[in-house]
Amino acid sequence: MNNNDYSSKKKNSVLTIDCGTRGLRGIIFDEQGNELAKSEELFKGYYSKHFQWKEASPEMFWKALVKVVQELKTKDPALFLTIQGMTVSCQRDVITVVDEKGEPLRNFISWLDRRELAESLPYPWPYALLFKCIGFSAYAKSFSKTAHVNWIKVQEPEIWAKTHKVVFLSTYFLSRLTGKIADSRSNTAGHLPFDTKKKQWCGKYNVKSQILQVEPEKCYELTDSCEIIGQLTAEVAAITGLPSGLPIVASGTDKGCETIGVGALTPDIASISLGTQATVEITTKKYVELYPFYPSFAAVENDAYNPEVTIYHGFWMVDWYAREFLDQSDPQVIHEILEGYLETTLPGADGLIHQPYWGREAFRPEARGTFMGFSEGHDKRHIYRAIIEGLGYALLEGLERIERKTKVPIQAVGLSGGGSRSDGVAQIMADILNRPVYRVQTFETTGLGAAIATFVGLNRYPDIQAAGGAMIQKSRVFEPNPENAIKYTGIYNKLYKQLYRRVKPLYQSYD
Repeated sequence: MNNNDYSSKKKNSVLTIDCGTRGLRGIIFDEQGNELAKSEELFKGYYSKHFQWKEASPEMFWKALVKVVQELKTKDPALFLTIQGMTVSCQRDVITVVDEKGEPLRNFISWLDRRELAESLPYPWPYALLFKCIGFSAYAKSFSKTAHVNWIKVQEPEIWAKTHKVVFLSTYFLSRLTGKIADSRSNTAGHLPFDTKKKQWCGKYNVKSQILQVEPEKCYELTDSCEIIGQLTAEVAAITGLPSGLPIVASGTDKGCETIGVGALTPDIASISLGTQATVEITTKKYVELYPFYPSFAAVENDAYNPEVTIYHGFWMVDWYAREFLDQSDPQVIHEILEGYLETTLPGADGLIHQPYWGREAFRPEARGTFMGFSEGHDKRHIYRAIIEGLGYALLEGLERIERKTKVPIQAVGLSGGGSRSDGVAQIMADILNRPVYRVQTFETTGLGAAIATFVGLNRYPDIQAAGGAMIQKSRVFEPNPENAIKYTGIYNKLYKQLYRRVKPLYQSYD
């Protein structure tokens, strides 16, 4: 690429903010999907008042955003001047409440927070009867007790009385950037009474409104994705160095943008995110519920949906493993050690099988993490391999459920998230799923998907399909090893799929 070509491509760049669980990244992309610059800030302000609680101040998130934007300007002032628009894509279900000025009335509660109410909120008897008839009573009570918005309403009534709007982290960012308390339908993914099929807030008599009891006036304004939701305020412009009036485009959640970023734009291509949460999902124009009353998410593409299966503790388990088993803190050293573990162990981990239900699985609320098949020959290498393989089996289970519901065979899988950086992990996923899996030109797939939505919002492309065709390139494809695939299929069918059903009664015996 000569300098003239580079200058030409830089003329239309966008800034994407990718706020994940561990940190926040600011990334600049051009119209061809090239990652031009990046800055990252890791979060250090999470805290726990009680066991398994997890909160953080709004300022922790906001200061991280400001810092990465300022760093991008310092690194390349000329490139910074080419930014034509901006968007924010965030981790899901991180919630707080704000006053009429958009000022938070309390700190954010993380999706990792496991507080719950002692009792579910009461709902009218016809709903109780309905839930009983369809076998949904236990799930309804679980959703009600674990919904953080219900907890705030019950445990902090004085704050609830002052609440103007309930907001997610993305809503808060957009409010700070534009001065407008609004968010996209695609960003509305979490424990709020939102009808994802109609892509609007639930009515008074909707089942969700009975379980998640938020007054309609406390729900924020909804917009479509790929639309300019507002302009950057002069106040924020002065702090960040971005131009006042910069278009702020609504995109979607981190998972929704990842799905776009790996090119999973049709139902025969799946997106697997190997992040803190592990997920498998597709994009489809047909609304499907993978489980009763468990909705598909609203996709970034406004007439589409993302049916998804989530493994609540996904690659969080790898962080746990590194913390507990490795005497290392350098990420590159840890990566090399773990790659070595996969290279020096065999498929099937010499009989060690892991089921990665470490808590709070939506439809296995009683489940716990399980390892089966230990023998005296096993060491920490096998435990790591079993963790990876267990996640692969769980994702295969989710992929098969998606295929059954959509009746569309999945032909290939795009990988994203931190785990996708590992060649060993990617190959194991290809072997277990028995399908080709691929990576695209950047590991920053959330940022890439958000950039695609932003360029559509700026009318650089007519729609997401056109933008994706121009901006996404496969960088490497991992084909399944036939011998390994046969072995994994046998383990999956004969052992893994039988394990949960067999030990469920034992899980239920825990207090």
